[in-house]
Amino acid sequence: MALQNIGASNSDDAFYRYKMPKMNTKIEGRGNGIKTNIINMVDVAKALARPASYTTKYFGCELGAQSKFDDKTGVSLVNGSHDTAKLAGLLENFIKKYVQCYGCGNPKTEILITKTQMVQLKCVTCGFVSDVDMRDKLTSFFLKNPPE
Repeated sequence: MALQNIGASNSDDAFYRYKMPKMNTKIEGRGNGIKTNIINMVDVAKALARPASYTTKYFGCELGAQSKFDDKTGVSLVNGSHDTAKLAGLLENFIKKYVQCYGCGNPKTEILITKTQMVQLKCVTCGFVSDVDMRDKLTSFFLKNPPE
């Protein structure tokens, strides 16, 4: 399994300790029913400390396609034919918005939902608490499906 550093700003650091597996995709079906299966989404999401449904939903929102994650089988599907590089770029945007600390840049954050239904990222490393943009479509998904 090939590992890469979490976050584009740390991509050239050989000794960076936060790593995730490279994304593997497979295009299934053809014609109108073509789908992109992200084979190792569970492993990638586990490395990011986020539920796999969050990343799958993010891909669907950004690509304007339906997306589905099955908890029992761990299958992550996005409608349409999408190449791995495009999805990896979107994953990088997800990491910047919802994983990396806005203060120190480390990916050791937790998603907090306040009593006023606001989504925040709390950094485990430096303690910085940052507000996530509530205008984004994915934040309403966070509120409906809060992390454990």
